[in-house]
Amino acid sequence: MQIYVDNKLAALKKGTSFEYVSENRLFSGSDGYTLTITFPLRGCPENIAIFGHINRADVAAQKVIFDCEIRDKGFYKFGSITITEISETEVKTQFLEGRSEQNFDDTFDKIFINDLELGSRADVTDSTPSNVWNPTFNGYKAVALPWVNDYSGNIQNLADYIVDDAVQKRGHYQWNAECYGRSWQPYLLYITRRICEAVGYAGNFSKWEEKEEYKYLLICNTLPYAWETGSFARALPHWSVAEYFEKLEIFLGGEFRIDHRARTIDFAFTADTLASLTPVALSDIVDEHSVEVTVEDEKCEYQEAKNLVYKECEHDMWKYYSCDWFVKAWQHSVVRYSSMSELLAANRNFRTWNGSNQRGSNMNKLLYAEDVDAYFIIRSLSKTLVRKNDGWMPNVYSYKMELRPINLFGGRIVNDSDDADEIEIEFVPARVDETEEKYGRCLFLSFSGYDENDSTGTSGFRDPAERKKEIDATLYQPMPLQSLAAGERTKKAEYYDRIYVGWWDGAMSSDGKLPHPYVEDVEIAEDWSNYRNVHFSLRLNNRWLSHRRVIHTINPKKKATFKFLSDTIPNPRAVFYIKGKKYLCEKITATFSENGMSQLLKGVFYPIED
Repeated sequence: MQIYVDNKLAALKKGTSFEYVSENRLFSGSDGYTLTITFPLRGCPENIAIFGHINRADVAAQKVIFDCEIRDKGFYKFGSITITEISETEVKTQFLEGRSEQNFDDTFDKIFINDLELGSRADVTDSTPSNVWNPTFNGYKAVALPWVNDYSGNIQNLADYIVDDAVQKRGHYQWNAECYGRSWQPYLLYITRRICEAVGYAGNFSKWEEKEEYKYLLICNTLPYAWETGSFARALPHWSVAEYFEKLEIFLGGEFRIDHRARTIDFAFTADTLASLTPVALSDIVDEHSVEVTVEDEKCEYQEAKNLVYKECEHDMWKYYSCDWFVKAWQHSVVRYSSMSELLAANRNFRTWNGSNQRGSNMNKLLYAEDVDAYFIIRSLSKTLVRKNDGWMPNVYSYKMELRPINLFGGRIVNDSDDADEIEIEFVPARVDETEEKYGRCLFLSFSGYDENDSTGTSGFRDPAERKKEIDATLYQPMPLQSLAAGERTKKAEYYDRIYVGWWDGAMSSDGKLPHPYVEDVEIAEDWSNYRNVHFSLRLNNRWLSHRRVIHTINPKKKATFKFLSDTIPNPRAVFYIKGKKYLCEKITATFSENGMSQLLKGVFYPIED
C-alpha cells in the first residue's frame, strides 16, 4: 500500500493499520473516510518534508488539509487528508473522499446567495406582455408574470385582455395603464448557474436540463418594480451557497458534486444514479449477525425511510395545500370516483349554489378521484345578491363555487407515527389563488422587511417627489461606503426566508385571464366542464408519480451485519444480493495495514422490502 500526500510518497509507521469506511450517502450524507492514520515524524525525513515543522497553534486553531491518494492493488481513492493531532514524534490524520470531503470543506459556508451578483431586471428585455411571459424571449432567464402583492392587494405586471375578434373571442394583451414597469421571476436553473459563476465555478447541469419538467421550474420570489430593487439576489433567502445546494438537493431529489480543486459543480438525479449501478452478489460470507433494532438503539438514518414534507407556510392557501390531518380525519365521508371526469360529471350542479340547506349532499363531503390520486372539497368564491328582503327574512344570494383540490402538497409519509423523523423541503409551492373574475387565478406573494441596518434596502414604494427631495438634499456615497456607514447587520437580511417555486413553460390558455405559474397538477375549468393535467407536478404524495417515489423501501428495524471476502470494496450504494435476498447497504469497513487491504470486509445491511 502507498499513500501520497501532496504528491509525495509518505512513510508509514511500522505495524500501522487503519480502517477505511465506505458509506452509503443516503444514510449518513457521507462517502468514504478513514479512521486515524498515523505517520511518524521524528527521524523520518520523508514525512517532515511533507508536513514540515507545523506551528502547533495553527494546527489547533484551524484546519490543515493536504491532497492525498491511497493506492493498493485494486483500491484507489483520491481526496483530502486533514491533521487531527500532532506532536514532535508523529502526526495523526484522517482521510476524506467524495461527499465526506465536500462536507468538510467550508469554502461556501460564509458566502450568502442574496449578497451575490446574480443578474437583475436590467439583464432582461422588456416588451409586450406576450413576450415577457414567454420563457424563450429572454433565453430562459426570467419572465414577468402577473402577481398580487398580498399586503397591498395590487396586481403587479398587470395586463388587460383586448378582444380583437368578438366572434372567436381572440385578442391580445396590453399593459394596464397603471403598470409602470415589470418585476421579474428568474428560472431556478438560471439562478443556479449564476450562483456558480458568481463564486467562480463551472456548472454542469445537463442532466437537469434534459428533463423538461425541471427545466421550467420558476423562482417566484420577486419584489415590486417601484421599490427600485431589481437584483434577483435581493429576493432570495439569506442562505449560504453551501445551504443553497444542500436544500436544492432535497427539492430536486438529486446530488451536486462540488469539486473545489477543479472548481466545478455537477448535478445528477439520485434515482438515475442508483438505477445505473450494477447489483452486487456476495457469495463468500464468513460470518453474519442480525439484530432487531429497538427504540433504545441508534436510529436508522436512511433518508428514504423518513417523511418528506414541505416547510410550512403562512399564506392563506397552505391550509388547502397541506392538510394530511384533515384527509385522515374525514375518511369516513369520502365519496370515491374512478376518474376525474366522473367526479366532475357527478358534481357539476354544485358550481352555483342558492344558499339552501345541503346537509348530506356532496357539498359537505370529501371527494376523491383515483386516476389523479387527489382529494377535493367544494368552497365558495363569491356571492351575488339575488333578492333583498325586508324585515327578519335574510337576503337571497347566489354563490359561485370552486372545486378545490386539497392536500396536493401533503408529505410523502413513510412513517405516520407522531415522533417520525422528517426531512423538510424549503423550496415550497407558491400561492396561486383566485382574484376578481376578470383576471382569474394569479400568483400571490408576501414578503417581510429587510435588515434595518442595511442602507441599501428599501421598505416599500417611494413617492417620486420624495425621492427627488432626498437626492437634492443628500451627498451621494458609493455603495461600499453606504454599507460601512450602516454598520454590521444584526439580523438576517432577507425579504423571503424560503424560495417559492412554480412551473411555467409559457403555454397560455385562451380564456383571456391572467397567466400564472402552475403549482397544482390538476386545474379545474371555471365552469367545471373539464380539467387540465399539468404534466409536471410538485407533489410528494401522488402514488402514480415516479419522481418522488421511495427508491428502495427497507425495514429500518432489522439490521444485519455480514463479514465477507472480497478483493475490492463494493459500491455501498448498489443493491446487494445475499443468500437469495435483497439488501441495502449502510456502510462497508475495510482494514488496511502497511501490506495493503485485508480481504475480510464487514458490511451493515438492511433488507429491501419493495
